[in-house]
Amino acid sequence: MKVPAEYVIENVFDADHFAPVHGLDRRPRLSIRPAEGGSLSVEGDLDMVRPNRWQAGDPREDPARARFHALVFSPNLVATELGSPDEPNVVITAATPASDGACVIRVTVAVPRRRASGPPTVREIASLVSGSRTAFEQDAVIWEHLDTSVVPRYTEGDELVRAYRAYCRRFGGIR
Repeated sequence: MKVPAEYVIENVFDADHFAPVHGLDRRPRLSIRPAEGGSLSVEGDLDMVRPNRWQAGDPREDPARARFHALVFSPNLVATELGSPDEPNVVITAATPASDGACVIRVTVAVPRRRASGPPTVREIASLVSGSRTAFEQDAVIWEHLDTSVVPRYTEGDELVRAYRAYCRRFGGIR
């Protein structure tokens, strides 16, 4: 992908992108804090669009909510937990710098082998893989057209992105 690696990982901090890019019902309320071992933690809930109003109720009254917890280990690696903290599904995204400011992006999913509800089904795993692929493809449209030479003009809603950029500076070579 023709985008610097840190922009890929930055997505977990950019609350403003979730609704327009991924079709969420609202901008998520995310919080950030330092985590053990020097990583950075981002947490919140994502209100998802319900696929079938007749099966899921009125989305204005009963949103489909997913727990979101991302641990960022560097400007190149993030592990994002979705679902219950006791049995999370994990999406691991690695963005490895390549030539000319591009990067190679790898997305891996992980699910717990043993859960109170039984082992994960093929359908559950396929859904996680499919959702991860869709999210990646939605983000890729933005990354392909991103002009990273422009000096950022942050707004009030960008406090998490600014904190992430400060975190990145610890690794050197990243503005």
